[in-house]
Amino acid sequence: MNLAENLERSSRFHARAAALSLGDQVVSYRELEHQSRRVAGFLATKGLRSGERVALMLPNVLEFAPLYYGILRVGAIVVPLSIHLTDREVASRLRDSGARLLFAWESVAAVCRPIAGDVDLVVMTPGGLASLPGDPSTVGRVAPRDPGDTAAILYTAGTTGSPKGAELTHGNLVQNVEIVAQELAELAPTDVVFGALPLFHSFGQTAVLNAAVRAGACLALLPRFDVADAFATLQRSGVTVMPAFPTMYVGLLNHPARADFDPSRLRLCTSGGSALPVEVLLAFERVFDCVVLEGYGLSETSPVAACNSPERRRVGSIGFPVRDVELR
Repeated sequence: MNLAENLERSSRFHARAAALSLGDQVVSYRELEHQSRRVAGFLATKGLRSGERVALMLPNVLEFAPLYYGILRVGAIVVPLSIHLTDREVASRLRDSGARLLFAWESVAAVCRPIAGDVDLVVMTPGGLASLPGDPSTVGRVAPRDPGDTAAILYTAGTTGSPKGAELTHGNLVQNVEIVAQELAELAPTDVVFGALPLFHSFGQTAVLNAAVRAGACLALLPRFDVADAFATLQRSGVTVMPAFPTMYVGLLNHPARADFDPSRLRLCTSGGSALPVEVLLAFERVFDCVVLEGYGLSETSPVAACNSPERRRVGSIGFPVRDVELR
């Protein structure tokens, strides 16, 4: 079992379909698979071994997904880091995770350079994947991993103490992604998923990136949430499924651009990260004619633990435990 098999499967069945979009740029599933192989080939030239850690510090750009899946493809462990961390916070997470290599976006490279130490720092720029040394044609199938092997290390918010690295296994992530993609959102290859949630966050990683790839859907990326840009992305890309934080719903609901937005393509919205006020949920559903499903999760549970469903929901609650989850 390897989470990266989801990309390999979608690239076989939906090769020409759009996997990622950012503005006018579109990446097909065939291209995304090839890019992830290039990343894997590069990591091979670095002598990276299965089980070693590689950190990612990028916004929601086209390079995130191929790096993420390229790391998993070789059997390594991906360590997503927030682009808002200070140099001290980056240093502590690199040290704690034991990361051997760090891919950092050009805008945060200045924070990373002084504290990289023994970590191999690779600065990424738009289109920079093509310049990575390594032959993707030499990369074989996805490295086999056991369901109990760690796939990703996500750092908690640290609200009651120092942030801790939650080790999520391939089994954890594969099952949670299937629950989100198949049972809650019922994603199909014809869907377009809104990619404004940070992909380094557990919610964005599972309910956005991995769920879209599992279904062979298109992920419409938005590097930084701005309400006007969000409306433009929703309209241009024909977004059908929108996972978002409560603050995003408030912003969309109160922005004057909503008057010009056609919500007819939007069929499902999900909310998490914090409590969504009932009045905001009901107002959004009325204005945008789309159901909003609120749920609850945490980094340690990959993250979805409970959620409402279209057939069974209670407004103002986090819903019911998802399959194979027990709550007390």
